[in-house]
Amino acid sequence: MKKNIYIVIASILMILTGILRGFGGVLLILKGNTVPVEPPIIASNLISKLCGIGLIIVCFLFVYSAYLLLNRKYIKGFKLSWIVIGLFLIGGIVNGYLLFKNPFVQDQIINFSASILIGILLLIGKNNLNKTTANKVLPKAGLNGFD
Repeated sequence: MKKNIYIVIASILMILTGILRGFGGVLLILKGNTVPVEPPIIASNLISKLCGIGLIIVCFLFVYSAYLLLNRKYIKGFKLSWIVIGLFLIGGIVNGYLLFKNPFVQDQIINFSASILIGILLLIGKNNLNKTTANKVLPKAGLNGFD
């Protein structure tokens, strides 16, 4: 069976988004509140590192949900993808507040845009999957399998 291109693209975007979040998480864990960003981090070192751990969790969940989708485990993959997109958006707002005392820093526009794009691709991909499986003719199954 041919892979659904929309699901493949959504999965690639989820992997890239996850890797970027993971990279930011590693930086926060290693450097704490001394990471040179604009606006500057005003949270404590501990809060910065906790936010970094959250980013790494989102990274692994994004990559795992993409893995599920690419390996045709669609039910789990779609459910986890939507959960991770929600965590990603909520986490971004919470991290913005905790790190900068402003939940809507400029990178939230990128987070929301990426989430909308991934969500649209997932919806189109799922719709195409439903059309593909609806058009298949299944063999009739009788009592002995030969009817």
